[in-house]
Amino acid sequence: MTHIARLFIPFNSYLGVAPIGLGNINDSYQLDFEVGGEQKTVLLQRLNHHVFKRPEDVMDNTLRICQHLSSQDYPYKISMPLPGLDGAFLQKDELGNYWRAFSFIENSFAPEGISDPHIAYEAARAYGAFARALRDFPAHSLAETIPDFHNTDRRWEYFLKILAEDPVGRVNKTQPEIKAVFAAKPVFDKISHLKKSGELPLRVAHNDTKAGNVLFDLKTRKALAVIDLDTVMPGSLLSDFGDMVRSFTPDCPEDSVAAPNIRHDVLAALQRGFLEETDSFLTRTERENLMLGAVWMIGEQALRFLSDWLAGDVYYKINAPDHNLVRAGNQLALLGTINSLY
Repeated sequence: MTHIARLFIPFNSYLGVAPIGLGNINDSYQLDFEVGGEQKTVLLQRLNHHVFKRPEDVMDNTLRICQHLSSQDYPYKISMPLPGLDGAFLQKDELGNYWRAFSFIENSFAPEGISDPHIAYEAARAYGAFARALRDFPAHSLAETIPDFHNTDRRWEYFLKILAEDPVGRVNKTQPEIKAVFAAKPVFDKISHLKKSGELPLRVAHNDTKAGNVLFDLKTRKALAVIDLDTVMPGSLLSDFGDMVRSFTPDCPEDSVAAPNIRHDVLAALQRGFLEETDSFLTRTERENLMLGAVWMIGEQALRFLSDWLAGDVYYKINAPDHNLVRAGNQLALLGTINSLY
């Protein structure tokens, strides 16, 4: 890996490299080296070009967002992209892999597992501040790094196609889950209407607002930085808030066979933290429909897991034959619980 690192940093001594994070898409490493007698650290990352099919768009979005944040009164640290020695922010190795480097945020950690209300509040504030700093950024000018990522209309079309084709013969034995997903269709239709009518403004959305995409100070447990900007693209803040609810509030993982319960103290912390940073600029429609965003995101994720199960497990990695069906059932149970609150 030293030959990749030397495309970015003309270091004197290579001190070591260690994998960091639990990302399912990219491979990230902490690279330690010495320059002029001083020890330095950078984040070196391989960008998965099978998921992000236009790496240049991902890098352009990331660079523009980071530059904009650095020009604002933004209270969090920014992991800035670092140019290679040739000035390019993306470097390609002999195997066709794309690499990039970022400034390293010291003495930090990314939460793992089930988050407590403090972590939820701090993360929601950080994501809210991120949205606030980007509220005037021209969202339409960003590339869609994963086209139709939260286009639930398209995902529904795919679901119907898989139902009709039944490629692996799973439709008949999955009728309860299919029926439950059909019951969520009015939510998808309402979101689609709000988008198409213009009642939901197009904004810069992070699109992956889980706990692990916020770095925290090791000592104070205060949020330090919002990271992983690969899916930052045009979207809705309803999906950002909704995905926080989906990923923070359950009392068990999304692949648990146990029915999840909503932790109400965590939900309240998310609402408080996010609105403290966004209430001043959200439209009335956005403010009134934040919890609809949660129903939407949970329902969409159930739709995605169930579609993949019916298709023969072609998208998500699985560790058991019925993994996607269990995931779908988990999200459908969560959907029933959150629906009672909306």
